[in-house]
Amino acid sequence: MELGRIFLPEQEKFLVTDNVPPRFLHEFELMNFRVDYYPDLDNDELSQIIHLYTGIVMSSHILLDKFMLSKADDLKYILRPGSGLDNLDVAYAEDHNILVLNSPEANKDAVGEHAIGLMLALLNHIPRSFEQVKRHKWLREQNKGIEIKGKTIGIIGYGNTGQAFAEKIRGFQCEVLAYDKYKTSFSGKIAKEATLEEIYEKAHIITIHVPLNHETYHFVDDAFIEKIYRPFYLINTSRGKVVDTEALLRGVKSGKIQGAALDVLENEKLATYTEEEEAVFEKLIKTKKVIITPHIAGWTKEAREKIFFYVLDKFKEHLRLTEHSNQFLE
Repeated sequence: MELGRIFLPEQEKFLVTDNVPPRFLHEFELMNFRVDYYPDLDNDELSQIIHLYTGIVMSSHILLDKFMLSKADDLKYILRPGSGLDNLDVAYAEDHNILVLNSPEANKDAVGEHAIGLMLALLNHIPRSFEQVKRHKWLREQNKGIEIKGKTIGIIGYGNTGQAFAEKIRGFQCEVLAYDKYKTSFSGKIAKEATLEEIYEKAHIITIHVPLNHETYHFVDDAFIEKIYRPFYLINTSRGKVVDTEALLRGVKSGKIQGAALDVLENEKLATYTEEEEAVFEKLIKTKKVIITPHIAGWTKEAREKIFFYVLDKFKEHLRLTEHSNQFLE
């Protein structure tokens, strides 16, 4: 969508802390912003300079909590390319009239496709069988797979990625149930609206598509696993802390979780693991029932471009509407 150039009455400063395409930076210059580009900035460094900026493009490694935001006296805009806002105190920002924009719809197709890829790999033992073939082991019976057709898929979280996943998985001729605490009346040809209890009762495969907040932290825990009526498969492409890793391990060992495919972990900085974290991680991967990818579900070439320019278009539109409103008031 071409919105044209927007010129501010005076030059303001934007801090960009994410690795962005060159054209993204150029667009801010066309809007008459001065741009400082520090993609390797850490939180300690940010705390020393955040007061200098009117806007910030934040990355996943930057933490904008209450303490950090309290130093940003002139901050008016926070742009978060992508979906996750768990490293931002949104309530504090809103209370201080700081505009927060993100682009959760930008990588929905990438995440939906990756979730299906994880599901197929898990149900058909694709990574394990390939490793065996590389060792000249040709094991067919031991790698007998399971078809998606005829199964019931339970989607928890029916936002952008949950809906994208539902659209894509529907072609496998399976029943698709979806639960979302904050949405109702969305049943249709793609998915049937369901309660959590219905998903507990019917689902063979459960896929998680929720943001991380105080309500979803360790949403999948021992109690959740216990409530599922039958042994099931779990897919998580949302946030690592939505799943209690130790509870997951217990579920896999007991057989209640037949397999799990994760694109995210509670702690994704593997080099920082404590002895306890390392022990749990090693036990998890040695079960041979778990697939882990390094948080790449939404990291396709196409999605990587879209997350920046979707949020940029939203910002341009905000400036345009604000300018129009100011002209009307005059």
